[in-house]
Amino acid sequence: MKHFVWIALLCTGQAFCQQMQNWKGYDIHYSTFPSTLVPVDVAKAHNIVRGKNRLITNVSIRKEAQPVRAEIHGTAQNLLHQEVALTFIEVKEQQAIYYLSTQIVNEEDTISFRIFIKPESEIDTYELEFTRQYY
Repeated sequence: MKHFVWIALLCTGQAFCQQMQNWKGYDIHYSTFPSTLVPVDVAKAHNIVRGKNRLITNVSIRKEAQPVRAEIHGTAQNLLHQEVALTFIEVKEQQAIYYLSTQIVNEEDTISFRIFIKPESEIDTYELEFTRQYY
């Protein structure tokens, strides 16, 4: 639980965090942040590689205030149209389920994300698209 709380607090007050989409009653929360913001012990517990050129994408799904498991995959594409597949790992804690993916980014880049989210008991898949600039 302390790891989820840490990730939630990490984003408090930052404009690129606290992003949410609502779809079919699901609240889909997502954020991206530099991996260097993750404390060493948290990174080690979740096999996250920290580095100046690494970015973490975090996705969580809730319905009626309860965490929801999902199948999640996607891609990240830079301005040169170089695309990498995003592989998400599921992290389950007492009151939370969230999905983390790490990817390499250049120092200054604009990344377009396309993430497909299929909640466990849902037939349809939600397509989440967003873009982030990194300096």
